[in-house]
Amino acid sequence: MKKILYLIAFAGCAAMLFSYCKNNTPNTEGTNQDTESAIKAAAPDTLDVMNLYATADNLTITPPGLIRDAKDALSGEAIEIDVTKAWRKLSIVVPGQETSDVPDMKAILKAIAEVYPMPMLLACVNGNTKGTIVEDEANHFISYVEDFYENADYKDNCRLKAWQFFEDETWAIGLAYHRLWDGDDGIGVYQNLMFWKYDPKGDKVLRPLNGDEYFLPEYTPQRGLVVFHANGDNIDFDGGADPDLFWKWTGHWFESSAPQQ
Repeated sequence: MKKILYLIAFAGCAAMLFSYCKNNTPNTEGTNQDTESAIKAAAPDTLDVMNLYATADNLTITPPGLIRDAKDALSGEAIEIDVTKAWRKLSIVVPGQETSDVPDMKAILKAIAEVYPMPMLLACVNGNTKGTIVEDEANHFISYVEDFYENADYKDNCRLKAWQFFEDETWAIGLAYHRLWDGDDGIGVYQNLMFWKYDPKGDKVLRPLNGDEYFLPEYTPQRGLVVFHANGDNIDFDGGADPDLFWKWTGHWFESSAPQQ
């Protein structure tokens, strides 16, 4: 009888291990053989961005549904270096998205936080934070703001927003992540900015927007940091010298308000 119980227990453990490995094995379709081998060597932890970014060239990840604890979040250095190298190479399946005309911003946030476990994204998903979370379904917007120092203007903040492409009714999903750091020369802000193309009616995959057609604004002192607002489709800038600078959504991409030379 004990042998039978041991066999049942072993079979159960084997089944769970197989399921875990299956769910955590990256989809390497579309990669060359050398890259595919390197990606599989980085498994089973498909959430390890620091392993994946160095090998991935055209990788689609399906998050297994595991949100990391805050203590296991990526470090500031990883966010500044590894994440920025990774997210033009990685596409992300959004498992929680029901087939719909509009993006499920909570499901998108969760999928991004699983693949890129950045502290503010984890805090926003877990809801276990001292920060202020704003969710606006009508405007396809989620934001998180947390004071960096008590009674000061310095704040950690991130904003996730969607804009619809008029031509094919897919969506642009933008994430602006502003992380503060306290260095030897004072307090500063590091900006991570990323856009994906997304079809909630189709494959439900966040695909990095690459190429000159979808160029992104770079930080300048005149413009400042990128800010998304719930009730507007412009890309605005915070802390810049020129308050009249913004990028207007055209239905195809963003057009700068600055005079063209």
